[in-house]
Amino acid sequence: MGLNEKIGKLLENAKLMLFFIVIFGLILRLIFFSGMGISDDLAYSKAAYSILEGRGIDPNSTLTLSTRLGLIYPIIFSYKLFGINNFSSVLFVLMASIGNIVLIFYFGKLLFNEKTGLMAAFLLSFFPLDVVYATKLNSDIPSAFFMALGVYAFLYSEIKKIRYGIGYFLAGISIGIGYLIRETALLIALFFIVYLVFYKGKIRKAHLLVPLGVLAVIITESLIFLNLTGNQLFRFHASQQYLADAVAKYNYFGRLDFPTGLFHYPWLFLTNSLLVYFYIPIFIALIYAIIKKKRDAYITIMWIIPLLSYISFGSTSLAHYIPFIAKDRYTSIITTPAILLLSFLLSEKKPMVKRLAPILVILLLSISIVTVYLREDRNLLANLRQAYPELESLNKTVYTDSRSIQALNYISGFKNLLGLKEFPENFDAIEDSYVMVNRHMIRNLKEANKNIKFPDEIKSIPKEWEVIKELGSSEKDKIVIYQIP
Repeated sequence: MGLNEKIGKLLENAKLMLFFIVIFGLILRLIFFSGMGISDDLAYSKAAYSILEGRGIDPNSTLTLSTRLGLIYPIIFSYKLFGINNFSSVLFVLMASIGNIVLIFYFGKLLFNEKTGLMAAFLLSFFPLDVVYATKLNSDIPSAFFMALGVYAFLYSEIKKIRYGIGYFLAGISIGIGYLIRETALLIALFFIVYLVFYKGKIRKAHLLVPLGVLAVIITESLIFLNLTGNQLFRFHASQQYLADAVAKYNYFGRLDFPTGLFHYPWLFLTNSLLVYFYIPIFIALIYAIIKKKRDAYITIMWIIPLLSYISFGSTSLAHYIPFIAKDRYTSIITTPAILLLSFLLSEKKPMVKRLAPILVILLLSISIVTVYLREDRNLLANLRQAYPELESLNKTVYTDSRSIQALNYISGFKNLLGLKEFPENFDAIEDSYVMVNRHMIRNLKEANKNIKFPDEIKSIPKEWEVIKELGSSEKDKIVIYQIP
Protein backbone atom coordinates (compact mmCIF):
# COMPACT_ATOMS: atom_id res chain seq x y z
CA MET A 1 0.00 0.00 0.00
CA GLY A 2 1.46 3.38 -1.04
CA LEU A 3 1.77 6.45 1.17
CA ASN A 4 -1.14 8.22 -0.50
CA GLU A 5 -3.39 5.22 0.06
CA LYS A 6 -2.38 5.06 3.72
CA ILE A 7 -3.16 8.76 4.17
CA GLY A 8 -6.48 8.21 2.40
CA LYS A 9 -7.33 5.35 4.77
CA LEU A 10 -6.50 7.53 7.78
CA LEU A 11 -8.67 10.35 6.48
CA GLU A 12 -11.57 7.94 6.10
CA ASN A 13 -11.32 6.99 9.79
CA ALA A 14 -13.88 9.38 11.30
CA LYS A 15 -12.94 8.77 14.95
CA LEU A 16 -9.26 9.31 14.24
CA MET A 17 -10.11 12.54 12.43
CA LEU A 18 -12.25 13.56 15.39
CA PHE A 19 -9.30 12.90 17.69
CA PHE A 20 -7.07 15.22 15.63
CA ILE A 21 -9.80 17.89 15.58
CA VAL A 22 -10.15 17.68 19.38
CA ILE A 23 -6.38 18.04 19.83
CA PHE A 24 -6.39 21.02 17.46
CA GLY A 25 -9.24 22.63 19.41
CA LEU A 26 -7.49 22.01 22.73
CA ILE A 27 -4.22 23.51 21.46
CA LEU A 28 -6.04 26.62 20.24
CA ARG A 29 -7.75 27.09 23.60
CA LEU A 30 -4.48 26.69 25.49
CA ILE A 31 -2.57 29.04 23.17
CA PHE A 32 -5.23 31.72 23.64
CA PHE A 33 -5.77 30.96 27.33
CA SER A 34 -7.87 33.71 28.93
CA GLY A 35 -7.77 32.90 32.63
CA MET A 36 -9.76 34.57 35.38
CA GLY A 37 -11.62 37.74 34.53
CA ILE A 38 -12.76 40.66 36.64
CA SER A 39 -16.49 40.07 36.99
CA ASP A 40 -18.61 36.91 37.42
CA ASP A 41 -15.46 34.77 37.50
CA LEU A 42 -14.45 36.20 40.88
CA ALA A 43 -17.93 35.66 42.34
CA TYR A 44 -17.99 31.99 41.28
CA SER A 45 -14.51 31.38 42.66
CA LYS A 46 -15.30 33.08 45.97
CA ALA A 47 -18.53 31.09 46.34
CA ALA A 48 -16.67 27.83 45.69
CA TYR A 49 -14.01 28.68 48.26
CA SER A 50 -16.63 29.66 50.84
CA ILE A 51 -18.37 26.28 50.54
CA LEU A 52 -15.02 24.46 50.40
CA GLU A 53 -14.09 26.04 53.73
CA GLY A 54 -17.38 24.91 55.26
CA ARG A 55 -18.93 28.38 55.54
CA GLY A 56 -21.75 27.67 53.11
CA ILE A 57 -23.06 30.36 50.74
CA ASP A 58 -21.62 33.78 51.53
CA PRO A 59 -24.58 36.16 52.10
CA ASN A 60 -22.41 39.07 50.91
CA SER A 61 -21.76 37.44 47.52
CA THR A 62 -23.69 37.93 44.28
CA LEU A 63 -26.31 35.36 45.20
CA THR A 64 -27.65 34.69 41.72
CA LEU A 65 -24.14 33.49 40.79
CA SER A 66 -23.20 31.68 43.98
CA THR A 67 -26.40 29.59 43.82
CA ARG A 68 -25.37 27.90 40.54
CA LEU A 69 -24.27 24.72 42.28
CA GLY A 70 -23.69 22.86 39.02
CA LEU A 71 -20.74 25.16 38.39
CA ILE A 72 -19.68 25.83 41.99
CA TYR A 73 -19.16 22.18 43.00
CA PRO A 74 -16.94 21.25 40.01
CA ILE A 75 -14.80 24.30 40.89
CA ILE A 76 -14.59 23.05 44.48
CA PHE A 77 -13.47 19.63 43.25
CA SER A 78 -10.89 21.24 40.97
CA TYR A 79 -9.56 23.39 43.83
CA LYS A 80 -9.19 20.31 46.00
CA LEU A 81 -7.13 18.58 43.32
CA PHE A 82 -5.02 21.44 41.95
CA GLY A 83 -5.27 24.32 44.39
CA ILE A 84 -6.58 27.79 43.56
CA ASN A 85 -5.08 29.01 40.31
CA ASN A 86 -6.01 30.11 36.79
CA PHE A 87 -6.01 26.58 35.39
CA SER A 88 -8.02 24.91 38.14
CA SER A 89 -10.57 27.73 38.05
CA VAL A 90 -11.44 27.21 34.37
CA LEU A 91 -10.77 23.46 34.02
CA PHE A 92 -14.45 22.46 34.13
CA VAL A 93 -15.37 25.03 31.47
CA LEU A 94 -12.48 23.90 29.25
CA MET A 95 -13.56 20.26 29.56
CA ALA A 96 -17.13 21.23 28.61
CA SER A 97 -15.86 23.14 25.58
CA ILE A 98 -13.87 20.11 24.39
CA GLY A 99 -16.85 17.90 25.17
CA ASN A 100 -18.95 20.08 22.87
CA ILE A 101 -16.58 19.34 19.97
CA VAL A 102 -17.04 15.61 20.48
CA LEU A 103 -20.78 15.93 21.04
CA ILE A 104 -21.40 17.97 17.90
CA PHE A 105 -19.71 15.27 15.83
CA TYR A 106 -22.18 12.69 17.13
CA PHE A 107 -25.03 15.13 16.57
CA GLY A 108 -23.95 15.53 12.95
CA LYS A 109 -23.63 11.78 12.54
CA LEU A 110 -27.08 11.20 14.07
CA LEU A 111 -28.96 13.90 12.15
CA PHE A 112 -26.99 13.93 8.90
CA ASN A 113 -23.85 11.83 8.32
CA GLU A 114 -20.23 11.45 9.48
CA LYS A 115 -18.95 14.00 7.00
CA THR A 116 -21.29 16.67 8.37
CA GLY A 117 -20.37 15.66 11.92
CA LEU A 118 -16.66 16.07 11.22
CA MET A 119 -17.25 19.40 9.51
CA ALA A 120 -19.24 20.60 12.53
CA ALA A 121 -16.55 19.44 14.97
CA PHE A 122 -13.85 21.19 12.95
CA LEU A 123 -15.81 24.45 12.73
CA LEU A 124 -16.54 24.39 16.46
CA SER A 125 -12.89 23.69 17.25
CA PHE A 126 -11.99 27.22 16.11
CA PHE A 127 -15.32 29.03 16.54
CA PRO A 128 -14.10 32.30 18.15
CA LEU A 129 -16.84 32.55 20.77
CA ASP A 130 -16.05 29.06 22.04
CA VAL A 131 -12.27 29.49 21.91
CA VAL A 132 -12.40 32.74 23.92
CA TYR A 133 -14.86 31.59 26.58
CA ALA A 134 -13.49 28.05 26.94
CA THR A 135 -10.89 29.32 29.41
CA LYS A 136 -13.00 31.88 31.26
CA LEU A 137 -14.89 31.00 34.43
CA ASN A 138 -18.42 31.51 33.14
CA SER A 139 -21.50 29.30 33.19
CA ASP A 140 -22.56 29.56 29.55
CA ILE A 141 -20.44 26.87 27.85
CA PRO A 142 -20.86 24.07 30.45
CA SER A 143 -24.58 24.77 30.75
CA ALA A 144 -24.98 24.68 26.97
CA PHE A 145 -23.01 21.41 26.84
CA PHE A 146 -25.27 19.56 29.28
CA MET A 147 -28.37 21.04 27.67
CA ALA A 148 -27.18 19.83 24.25
CA LEU A 149 -26.25 16.44 25.71
CA GLY A 150 -29.83 16.15 26.95
CA VAL A 151 -31.17 16.96 23.49
CA TYR A 152 -28.83 14.36 21.98
CA ALA A 153 -30.00 11.67 24.41
CA PHE A 154 -33.61 12.52 23.56
CA LEU A 155 -33.09 12.53 19.78
CA TYR A 156 -31.01 9.35 19.90
CA SER A 157 -33.87 7.62 21.71
CA GLU A 158 -36.31 9.00 19.14
CA ILE A 159 -34.36 8.20 16.00
CA LYS A 160 -33.00 4.83 17.10
CA LYS A 161 -36.40 3.93 18.58
CA ILE A 162 -34.97 2.77 21.91
CA ARG A 163 -37.57 0.55 23.54
CA TYR A 164 -37.00 1.54 27.14
CA GLY A 165 -37.36 5.08 28.47
CA ILE A 166 -33.94 5.38 30.13
CA GLY A 167 -32.66 7.63 27.31
CA TYR A 168 -35.51 10.11 27.84
CA PHE A 169 -34.98 10.16 31.59
CA LEU A 170 -31.23 10.68 31.17
CA ALA A 171 -32.01 13.51 28.75
CA GLY A 172 -33.98 15.19 31.53
CA ILE A 173 -31.18 14.59 34.05
CA SER A 174 -28.63 16.15 31.69
CA ILE A 175 -30.81 19.21 31.04
CA GLY A 176 -31.33 19.46 34.81
CA ILE A 177 -27.56 19.55 35.31
CA GLY A 178 -27.42 22.30 32.70
CA TYR A 179 -29.99 24.18 34.77
CA LEU A 180 -27.87 23.73 37.90
CA ILE A 181 -25.09 25.51 36.03
CA ARG A 182 -27.25 28.23 34.46
CA GLU A 183 -30.99 28.79 34.50
CA THR A 184 -31.29 29.42 30.74
CA ALA A 185 -30.81 25.69 30.10
CA LEU A 186 -34.54 25.33 30.81
CA LEU A 187 -35.29 27.34 27.68
CA ILE A 188 -34.70 24.11 25.74
CA ALA A 189 -38.30 23.35 26.70
CA LEU A 190 -39.21 25.57 23.74
CA PHE A 191 -37.47 23.13 21.41
CA PHE A 192 -39.34 20.17 22.88
CA ILE A 193 -42.67 21.96 22.56
CA VAL A 194 -42.08 22.77 18.89
CA TYR A 195 -40.67 19.30 18.17
CA LEU A 196 -43.43 17.30 19.86
CA VAL A 197 -46.46 19.49 19.16
CA PHE A 198 -45.76 20.88 15.70
CA TYR A 199 -43.23 18.46 14.20
CA LYS A 200 -44.27 15.08 15.60
CA GLY A 201 -47.82 16.03 16.43
CA LYS A 202 -48.06 13.76 19.44
CA ILE A 203 -46.64 13.22 22.92
CA ARG A 204 -45.93 9.66 24.07
CA LYS A 205 -45.69 8.50 27.68
CA ALA A 206 -41.92 8.05 27.32
CA HIS A 207 -41.57 11.75 26.49
CA LEU A 208 -42.83 12.64 29.97
CA LEU A 209 -39.66 11.11 31.39
CA VAL A 210 -37.73 14.16 30.16
CA PRO A 211 -39.46 16.70 32.46
CA LEU A 212 -39.45 14.03 35.18
CA GLY A 213 -35.64 13.87 34.95
CA VAL A 214 -35.39 17.67 35.13
CA LEU A 215 -37.74 17.69 38.11
CA ALA A 216 -35.62 15.09 39.89
CA VAL A 217 -32.60 17.39 39.63
CA ILE A 218 -34.56 20.46 40.78
CA ILE A 219 -35.90 18.58 43.82
CA THR A 220 -32.36 17.46 44.69
CA GLU A 221 -31.15 21.06 44.38
CA SER A 222 -33.99 22.25 46.65
CA LEU A 223 -32.95 19.76 49.33
CA ILE A 224 -29.34 20.96 49.11
CA PHE A 225 -30.42 24.59 49.55
CA LEU A 226 -32.69 23.58 52.42
CA ASN A 227 -29.62 22.11 54.10
CA LEU A 228 -27.33 25.05 53.25
CA THR A 229 -29.69 27.96 53.91
CA GLY A 230 -32.90 26.66 55.47
CA ASN A 231 -34.84 27.79 52.36
CA GLN A 232 -35.52 25.29 49.59
CA LEU A 233 -36.43 28.16 47.20
CA PHE A 234 -33.28 30.14 47.99
CA ARG A 235 -32.00 30.13 44.41
CA PHE A 236 -35.28 31.29 42.91
CA HIS A 237 -35.64 34.15 45.39
CA ALA A 238 -32.00 35.21 44.95
CA SER A 239 -32.32 35.25 41.16
CA GLN A 240 -35.54 37.29 41.14
CA GLN A 241 -34.13 39.77 43.66
CA TYR A 242 -30.97 40.25 41.58
CA LEU A 243 -33.03 41.04 38.47
CA ALA A 244 -35.16 43.56 40.39
CA ASP A 245 -32.02 45.25 41.73
CA ALA A 246 -30.45 45.34 38.26
CA VAL A 247 -33.50 47.14 36.86
CA ALA A 248 -33.56 49.66 39.69
CA LYS A 249 -29.84 50.42 39.48
CA TYR A 250 -29.08 50.81 35.81
CA ASN A 251 -32.05 50.25 33.50
CA TYR A 252 -30.73 46.74 32.91
CA PHE A 253 -27.91 47.80 30.62
CA GLY A 254 -30.18 49.81 28.33
CA ARG A 255 -32.39 46.91 27.31
CA LEU A 256 -35.42 48.47 28.95
CA ASP A 257 -35.33 51.35 26.47
CA PHE A 258 -38.33 50.44 24.32
CA PRO A 259 -38.28 49.77 21.38
CA THR A 260 -34.54 50.15 20.74
CA GLY A 261 -33.75 47.49 23.35
CA LEU A 262 -35.48 44.90 21.18
CA PHE A 263 -32.81 45.31 18.50
CA HIS A 264 -29.81 44.67 20.76
CA TYR A 265 -29.38 41.03 19.71
CA PRO A 266 -29.72 41.60 15.95
CA TRP A 267 -27.15 44.37 16.31
CA LEU A 268 -24.91 42.04 18.32
CA PHE A 269 -24.86 39.44 15.54
CA LEU A 270 -23.92 42.10 12.98
CA THR A 271 -21.17 43.80 14.97
CA ASN A 272 -19.63 41.40 17.48
CA SER A 273 -16.32 40.00 16.20
CA LEU A 274 -16.84 36.65 17.94
CA LEU A 275 -20.16 36.10 16.14
CA VAL A 276 -20.49 38.03 12.89
CA TYR A 277 -18.13 36.05 10.62
CA PHE A 278 -19.81 32.75 11.48
CA TYR A 279 -23.39 33.90 11.84
CA ILE A 280 -23.70 35.58 8.45
CA PRO A 281 -23.19 32.20 6.69
CA ILE A 282 -25.23 30.50 9.45
CA PHE A 283 -28.23 32.73 8.74
CA ILE A 284 -27.74 32.09 5.02
CA ALA A 285 -27.83 28.35 5.79
CA LEU A 286 -30.99 28.89 7.85
CA ILE A 287 -32.76 30.71 5.03
CA TYR A 288 -31.55 28.12 2.51
CA ALA A 289 -32.86 25.20 4.59
CA ILE A 290 -36.26 26.87 5.03
CA ILE A 291 -36.70 27.91 1.39
CA LYS A 292 -35.50 24.57 0.02
CA LYS A 293 -37.55 22.68 2.65
CA LYS A 294 -34.57 20.64 3.79
CA ARG A 295 -36.32 18.32 6.21
CA ASP A 296 -33.02 16.95 7.55
CA ALA A 297 -32.23 20.42 8.91
CA TYR A 298 -35.59 21.01 10.60
CA ILE A 299 -34.46 19.83 14.02
CA THR A 300 -31.62 22.35 14.13
CA ILE A 301 -34.00 25.08 12.96
CA MET A 302 -36.50 24.15 15.69
CA TRP A 303 -33.66 24.54 18.19
CA ILE A 304 -32.28 27.84 16.89
CA ILE A 305 -35.34 29.94 16.17
CA PRO A 306 -37.34 29.53 19.44
CA LEU A 307 -34.30 29.91 21.72
CA LEU A 308 -32.81 32.83 19.79
CA SER A 309 -36.20 34.53 19.72
CA TYR A 310 -36.58 34.13 23.46
CA ILE A 311 -33.18 35.49 24.47
CA SER A 312 -33.76 38.37 22.04
CA PHE A 313 -37.24 39.34 23.18
CA GLY A 314 -38.23 37.17 26.17
CA SER A 315 -38.06 37.94 29.88
CA THR A 316 -35.59 36.71 32.48
CA SER A 317 -38.08 37.39 35.26
CA LEU A 318 -41.37 35.67 35.99
CA ALA A 319 -42.83 38.74 37.70
CA HIS A 320 -41.86 41.57 35.33
CA TYR A 321 -40.68 42.01 31.76
CA ILE A 322 -36.88 42.09 32.12
CA PRO A 323 -35.08 41.11 28.89
CA PHE A 324 -31.73 39.36 28.64
CA ILE A 325 -28.63 41.50 28.56
CA ALA A 326 -27.22 41.50 25.03
CA LYS A 327 -24.02 39.52 25.54
CA ASP A 328 -22.23 37.35 23.01
CA ARG A 329 -21.70 34.47 25.44
CA TYR A 330 -25.46 34.16 26.03
CA THR A 331 -25.77 32.83 22.47
CA SER A 332 -23.91 29.67 23.54
CA ILE A 333 -27.28 27.93 23.91
CA ILE A 334 -27.66 27.95 20.11
CA THR A 335 -24.01 27.32 19.15
CA THR A 336 -24.48 23.58 18.57
CA PRO A 337 -27.50 23.76 16.22
CA ALA A 338 -26.10 26.84 14.47
CA ILE A 339 -22.76 25.16 13.67
CA LEU A 340 -24.60 21.98 12.65
CA LEU A 341 -26.77 23.95 10.26
CA LEU A 342 -23.75 25.62 8.67
CA SER A 343 -22.00 22.25 8.38
CA PHE A 344 -25.09 20.81 6.71
CA LEU A 345 -24.96 23.53 4.05
CA LEU A 346 -21.21 23.14 3.52
CA SER A 347 -21.65 19.37 3.11
CA GLU A 348 -24.25 19.71 0.35
CA LYS A 349 -23.26 17.95 -2.88
CA LYS A 350 -24.19 20.80 -5.19
CA PRO A 351 -21.28 21.82 -7.49
CA MET A 352 -21.22 25.44 -6.30
CA VAL A 353 -21.14 24.37 -2.64
CA LYS A 354 -18.31 21.93 -3.35
CA ARG A 355 -16.27 24.76 -4.86
CA LEU A 356 -17.03 27.39 -2.26
CA ALA A 357 -17.06 25.28 0.94
CA PRO A 358 -13.25 24.79 1.22
CA ILE A 359 -12.66 28.49 0.56
CA LEU A 360 -15.20 29.52 3.21
CA VAL A 361 -13.77 27.12 5.81
CA ILE A 362 -10.23 28.42 5.22
CA LEU A 363 -11.49 32.01 5.45
CA LEU A 364 -13.37 31.29 8.68
CA LEU A 365 -10.32 29.56 10.18
CA SER A 366 -8.01 32.44 9.27
CA ILE A 367 -10.39 35.17 10.43
CA SER A 368 -11.16 33.29 13.65
CA ILE A 369 -7.52 32.94 14.67
CA VAL A 370 -6.82 36.61 13.91
CA THR A 371 -9.96 37.66 15.82
CA VAL A 372 -9.03 35.67 18.91
CA TYR A 373 -5.39 36.83 18.71
CA LEU A 374 -6.46 40.48 18.70
CA ARG A 375 -8.63 40.11 21.80
CA GLU A 376 -7.43 42.17 24.74
CA ASP A 377 -9.27 40.30 27.47
CA ARG A 378 -6.65 37.64 28.21
CA ASN A 379 -4.73 37.61 31.49
CA LEU A 380 -6.83 40.45 32.90
CA LEU A 381 -5.35 39.96 36.37
CA ALA A 382 -1.73 40.22 35.19
CA ASN A 383 -1.20 43.78 36.47
CA LEU A 384 -2.80 42.96 39.81
CA ARG A 385 -0.53 39.93 40.17
CA GLN A 386 2.44 42.26 39.72
CA ALA A 387 0.94 44.73 42.20
CA TYR A 388 0.39 42.14 44.92
CA PRO A 389 3.98 41.90 46.25
CA GLU A 390 4.28 45.69 46.10
CA LEU A 391 1.13 46.08 48.20
CA GLU A 392 2.35 43.36 50.53
CA SER A 393 5.47 45.39 51.28
CA LEU A 394 3.46 48.42 52.41
CA ASN A 395 2.74 48.59 56.11
CA LYS A 396 -0.14 51.05 56.06
CA THR A 397 -3.74 51.14 54.90
CA VAL A 398 -4.31 50.86 51.15
CA TYR A 399 -7.55 52.12 49.57
CA THR A 400 -8.84 50.80 46.23
CA ASP A 401 -12.03 49.78 44.43
CA SER A 402 -14.13 46.82 45.62
CA ARG A 403 -13.55 44.69 42.52
CA SER A 404 -9.74 44.99 42.78
CA ILE A 405 -10.03 43.85 46.38
CA GLN A 406 -11.97 40.76 45.24
CA ALA A 407 -9.36 40.02 42.56
CA LEU A 408 -6.46 40.38 45.02
CA ASN A 409 -8.26 38.07 47.44
CA TYR A 410 -8.47 35.48 44.66
CA ILE A 411 -4.81 35.96 43.71
CA SER A 412 -3.81 35.29 47.31
CA GLY A 413 -5.83 32.07 47.34
CA PHE A 414 -8.36 33.85 49.56
CA LYS A 415 -5.72 34.29 52.25
CA ASN A 416 -5.26 38.00 51.56
CA LEU A 417 -3.71 39.73 54.57
CA LEU A 418 -3.16 43.08 52.85
CA GLY A 419 -5.82 44.86 54.87
CA LEU A 420 -7.23 46.67 51.83
CA LYS A 421 -10.15 49.08 52.22
CA GLU A 422 -12.69 50.32 49.70
CA PHE A 423 -12.53 53.93 48.53
CA PRO A 424 -14.22 56.33 50.98
CA GLU A 425 -16.66 59.00 49.72
CA ASN A 426 -13.73 61.44 49.73
CA PHE A 427 -10.18 61.61 51.01
CA ASP A 428 -10.54 64.82 53.04
CA ALA A 429 -9.83 63.07 56.34
CA ILE A 430 -7.41 60.46 54.99
CA GLU A 431 -3.67 60.83 55.57
CA ASP A 432 -0.52 58.76 55.89
CA SER A 433 -2.00 56.02 53.69
CA TYR A 434 -1.82 54.57 50.17
CA VAL A 435 -4.24 54.52 47.25
CA MET A 436 -4.24 52.03 44.38
CA VAL A 437 -6.01 53.28 41.25
CA ASN A 438 -6.77 50.40 38.89
CA ARG A 439 -7.81 52.28 35.76
CA HIS A 440 -8.95 49.19 33.85
CA MET A 441 -11.13 47.99 36.71
CA ILE A 442 -12.65 51.41 37.36
CA ARG A 443 -13.52 51.86 33.68
CA ASN A 444 -15.23 48.45 33.56
CA LEU A 445 -17.19 49.12 36.74
CA LYS A 446 -18.45 52.39 35.25
CA GLU A 447 -19.46 50.66 32.02
CA ALA A 448 -21.37 47.99 33.95
CA ASN A 449 -23.11 50.44 36.27
CA LYS A 450 -23.59 54.02 35.09
CA ASN A 451 -24.69 55.05 38.59
CA ILE A 452 -21.54 53.96 40.37
CA LYS A 453 -19.56 56.81 41.94
CA PHE A 454 -15.91 57.13 42.88
CA PRO A 455 -14.24 59.85 44.97
CA ASP A 456 -13.42 63.04 43.05
CA GLU A 457 -9.75 62.53 43.93
CA ILE A 458 -9.67 59.42 41.75
CA LYS A 459 -10.70 61.45 38.71
CA SER A 460 -8.31 64.32 39.46
CA ILE A 461 -5.33 63.09 41.43
CA PRO A 462 -4.26 65.67 44.07
CA LYS A 463 -0.82 67.17 43.49
CA GLU A 464 0.41 66.16 46.91
CA TRP A 465 -0.16 62.44 46.20
CA GLU A 466 3.16 60.81 45.38
CA VAL A 467 3.43 58.05 42.78
CA ILE A 468 5.02 54.96 44.36
CA LYS A 469 4.57 52.44 41.54
CA GLU A 470 3.08 52.20 38.04
CA LEU A 471 2.21 48.83 36.51
CA GLY A 472 1.10 48.03 32.98
CA SER A 473 2.11 49.23 29.54
CA SER A 474 -1.25 50.67 28.44
CA GLU A 475 -1.93 54.14 29.83
CA LYS A 476 -5.69 53.57 30.03
CA ASP A 477 -5.30 50.25 31.89
CA LYS A 478 -2.46 51.09 34.27
CA ILE A 479 -2.41 50.41 37.97
CA VAL A 480 -0.92 53.33 39.88
CA ILE A 481 -0.10 53.21 43.59
CA TYR A 482 -0.02 56.60 45.34
CA GLN A 483 1.10 57.62 48.80
CA ILE A 484 -1.00 60.14 50.70
CA PRO A 485 1.26 62.20 53.00
